[in-house]
Amino acid sequence: MGGGEIGASLAARLSSSERKDVVLIESREERVRHLRELADIQVVLGSGSNPRVLREAGLDDAEMLIAVTSSDEVNLVACLVAARQSVIPTKIARVRDPDLATVAPDFFGEELLDLCINPEEAAAERVIRTLRVPGAAGVFEFAEGRVQVVSFLVDRPCALVGVVLRDLRTQLSIDCNIVAILRDGTLIIPEGRTEVRLGDLIYACGSPQALANLARALEKDPRPMRRIMISGGGNIAYHLARRLEALEIVPKIIEADAGRCKFLVDRLQRSVVLQGDGKDAGLLREENIDNMDAFLALTEDEEDNILAALLAKRSHARTALALVDKPLYSAMAGAIGIDGVISPKASAVSDILHFIRKGKVVSVTTVGDDAAEALEIVALETSEIVGKPLHEASLQDAHVGAIVRGDEVIIPAGNDVIQVGDHVVIFALRSAIPRLERQMTVKLRYF
Repeated sequence: MGGGEIGASLAARLSSSERKDVVLIESREERVRHLRELADIQVVLGSGSNPRVLREAGLDDAEMLIAVTSSDEVNLVACLVAARQSVIPTKIARVRDPDLATVAPDFFGEELLDLCINPEEAAAERVIRTLRVPGAAGVFEFAEGRVQVVSFLVDRPCALVGVVLRDLRTQLSIDCNIVAILRDGTLIIPEGRTEVRLGDLIYACGSPQALANLARALEKDPRPMRRIMISGGGNIAYHLARRLEALEIVPKIIEADAGRCKFLVDRLQRSVVLQGDGKDAGLLREENIDNMDAFLALTEDEEDNILAALLAKRSHARTALALVDKPLYSAMAGAIGIDGVISPKASAVSDILHFIRKGKVVSVTTVGDDAAEALEIVALETSEIVGKPLHEASLQDAHVGAIVRGDEVIIPAGNDVIQVGDHVVIFALRSAIPRLERQMTVKLRYF
């Protein structure tokens, strides 16, 4: 339900890459015409909260309802109707209003609502994780935070440049695995003989301490992020400011709309709210942009976000991140000097893919504009890659970054063996996911 940015992206992803039968309900007639050209999906014109429309769309035969319209109320009503009038196993609703998102899970319960997603709140949480690792472009956590996948831009000559990956531990004493490299616009799964080059965006998997050691080798500034400026006062900024205040950090928020400024002042405790434009160089100078540890461009206009982040970076802000959902802009970010991007769409897709992946999947995170996924999977007795050295596992376009066995975190090499019950963190290109799912679930001999 809902053919906006998130709904359209999900429909295309589920239909093409995941090979699911997808029906999309959209209430805007002009949008329906566009969606029918987007992918091999059925598009129904109507309101997803209307029981008749839901039945015409095939509610009785559906295995999952994903309600991501622009209306929180419509999304929740659709899930309520689906729960009362069908036996659909999984119901997911997007709820953006902070107050409604707080009470919805308790009010509806798991019987009526399996997952309540708030992409803006999830994006804010991703920003917090990124800010906790100085120099990182993105941070993804697994195994309750004991394992991280962190992306770093190799933006200067340093000890890591020219190092062959198999020599990472022996030469630099860094116990982590580089599981992917974005090089010249292409995401690759590296081999042991791959070397790190200047300009690479590397994805490294390991413990937080090992990745802090890697950041030092990359000559990243180790100082904690305390001085934060935010351009845009939307829901992401609101959720982020609340989290920062809880960490005793006082952010500055620049918002153009006077009504929204009042909302933020009334709801936040200590944040500084300024009415203005995040692209106003004079305002940024007045507010000491050159002393900021991080500048976060979070308006609803992606082009404005890129321009504001570039301006902040050129004004000597230490780190600049921009809210960007369009694939083209995401790919450009590193090349034009922005440290990283924030994508609410990616947060929503990651949460929903968790329900779709086969096998015992603990979490899924989409990476590189959906080019890859980082997954935490529990190794089953029936799995094809259990009980054999990793170099015999025939993993294609995938890399095992870490194995969590009880309290132990193992950064594996080719001779390490996955055991039943291990939590395995795997980084895989999207094209490799179907094969990986088969390998992680049932061995061929079980058929």
